[in-house]
Amino acid sequence: MTATNTKDTTSVTETNRSSINVENMNDASTTESQVTKQPAWVENEISKWGERLRVAEWEDAEYRANDGWKGTDLIHSSTSPVQINNYMVSYGDGSGGPIPNLERGGIGTVLTGIAHFTPAAESHKGYCHGGSMCSVLDDVVGWCGFLVTGECRPWSGFTAQVNASLKKPIAVGSVLRIRASITKWEGRKVYIAAELAEPSGTDDEKDLVIHAIGEGLVILQRGVLSEKEEEKKS
Repeated sequence: MTATNTKDTTSVTETNRSSINVENMNDASTTESQVTKQPAWVENEISKWGERLRVAEWEDAEYRANDGWKGTDLIHSSTSPVQINNYMVSYGDGSGGPIPNLERGGIGTVLTGIAHFTPAAESHKGYCHGGSMCSVLDDVVGWCGFLVTGECRPWSGFTAQVNASLKKPIAVGSVLRIRASITKWEGRKVYIAAELAEPSGTDDEKDLVIHAIGEGLVILQRGVLSEKEEEKKS
């Protein structure tokens, strides 16, 4: 992930969680067949994930064409080999970072999504390429970093490092939970832990099947922190 601008106001969140169901967790680019592949654990967990994150560059082809993009998103397109159809964000309490009295964001901010590994991600006889696993870890780390100030600021930073550990192969057609959380925030450096897993459908996180874990570092653009502080004063 590379950075181009510090703020994109086309990103919004929806807070009416009672209206969220399995079908509307899929954006307009998601096909009907993908909706039917959602496992039972998705519906059981969605209400716990927070606000839905909506970003124009994922959902609006005309916006992409008019704003400088050259193709489709590697992860958030209906044609992607591995697709994260939507993200949900639960913000932290604003603590642990360099901005005093931040109302939300900071350490404890969690980003959760649904990752669908399509047949196009296949590597060896029914299993997905390890690179597809690393790609979703990179994506969730980057977007989690963009949330650190308590709102989504696309491309307000860049992913400088992702260390991935692949634990268990992923079968073609799998639908898994991808999650990242901010663990430390030091100046422009945002540290993030990520996990790709299959929930059991119970409330016990110990029953998760872990396919991959990762640790990432996002570096915020110069000026992001001072801009946020100025917003707080106004």
